[in-house]
Amino acid sequence: MRLKDKVAVVTGAGSGNGAAIAKGFLEEGAKVVFADMNVEVAKQIAEETAFPEEHYIVEEVDVSNAVSVKQLMDRTVSVFSKIDILVANAGITIRKPFLELTESDYDKVMDVNAKGVFLCSQEAARFMVEKGSGTIIHTSSTTSVIAEPNAVEYGGSKGAVASMTRHMAMDLGEHNIRVNGIAPGTIHTNLTRGRLEDEEVLARESELTLLNRIGKPKDVVGAAIFLASDESSFITGTQIFVDGGYSVK
Repeated sequence: MRLKDKVAVVTGAGSGNGAAIAKGFLEEGAKVVFADMNVEVAKQIAEETAFPEEHYIVEEVDVSNAVSVKQLMDRTVSVFSKIDILVANAGITIRKPFLELTESDYDKVMDVNAKGVFLCSQEAARFMVEKGSGTIIHTSSTTSVIAEPNAVEYGGSKGAVASMTRHMAMDLGEHNIRVNGIAPGTIHTNLTRGRLEDEEVLARESELTLLNRIGKPKDVVGAAIFLASDESSFITGTQIFVDGGYSVK
């Protein structure tokens, strides 16, 4: 098991990629904190794993709120004594044409997707610095480098995540803390379910990949385990595209 005896905090663990990653980490031997705004849904996801409760805890968190984030990390350390891995995955999107986006829309997405990554990474890193090691994984997106329609605020937030990944890696490298990102393409999650129910949209986005299909949350898990494990011990400051080849087509 590649993550045996590691402690991992996964935000947005109540659904989609976050749920899949949290489950995958459990199967690799980690103790996992399922953190989500919707704690009841996260609890259900955790219980579905059938792992004994000593292997995980479920915590409510608002990643855009510094107090809530600090409470999450403090709680993790109080239960498991350390934080080895953070997956800053929680994210939202508001699909609107650019000219219809409001200031409130923009602020809401940036608060969760960008500020949330900053707050969670900083707070987790404080504990990692104390122990002299750690790995931080950000969920970015292909929209960090490729323009898509009706995604100005989302792409902007993920561009910020990609940039912060590089800068944090530089600042934290001296503490033996690695910072990397995963940039998924279109994945079947709660964020994409609505538009992918349109058969024309599904067909079009499938054709944009080299593999002619849309991704599933399980497709992201392998990259997360790799970046969390010692197998990637000399990798930092970059992001892995999990997009079926969309970004190179």
